[in-house]
Amino acid sequence: MKRYLYNYETIVSFSQPVTDHHILLRCQPMTGTYMSIEEEHLVVPHGFHVSHGVDAFGNRIVYGGQRDEHSALAYVSTGIVDMSPYMTRTPLGISSAYLIPTPLTLLSLKQAERESINKFEPGTSVTDKAMTICHDVYQCMEYMPLTTTIDTPASEIYDSRRGVCQDYAHLMIALCRLENIPARYISGFVEGTGETHAWVEIHDGYSWIGFDPTNDCRITYGYVKIAHGRDAADCPVNRGVYIGNAIQQTQINVTLKEL
Repeated sequence: MKRYLYNYETIVSFSQPVTDHHILLRCQPMTGTYMSIEEEHLVVPHGFHVSHGVDAFGNRIVYGGQRDEHSALAYVSTGIVDMSPYMTRTPLGISSAYLIPTPLTLLSLKQAERESINKFEPGTSVTDKAMTICHDVYQCMEYMPLTTTIDTPASEIYDSRRGVCQDYAHLMIALCRLENIPARYISGFVEGTGETHAWVEIHDGYSWIGFDPTNDCRITYGYVKIAHGRDAADCPVNRGVYIGNAIQQTQINVTLKEL
């Protein structure tokens, strides 16, 4: 068992004042997984009305809004978690949801045919297959920010072979599903400082197991899971709307540190 301090801070600024600003956040650790929450706090501005809930995938959600005119909004999610080795023992559940390609994890017919050549020996375990796919994605990709968007599908990533953690995750998910391996997209925090991170969970028939193709590893410690879904569109960390003709800029700072 290890203990980690997490701190997630977002500052949203506008080029001119806006009103009726409403946001949906997924910024608190998931419960009932490999982690238990020892302490948590959510800090929001005065006058920011907050309510809590869960989405269709069981992810924790915070709804918030501020009607008054403002030019910036900042919020912080912080706390301490106790962490066991990364694994969630649970039945697969809605299996088809994590086997069927989505718009962001769909390869073209030609790409799928190219990858459908059986490269695994009979009897290869699901986890060994996933580790091989994780390594292949890491080897073929170049980490290059600002070359993709939140809507770039795996089919484009397959051809360009460059992107960020979201793209690595979508490509691994696409390749796992071709092998009939249930796979889902994870968003959360990784040990160190930076922004939010994305990785993959596969189901081996008994448990959900984490893999990080951006760092070419099977996950053990140092990853705080915030949300999961079929792809990134199911579980954005934040999403908002407002009234006003303003340009929005968002700054995210994440720290995850072992205690």
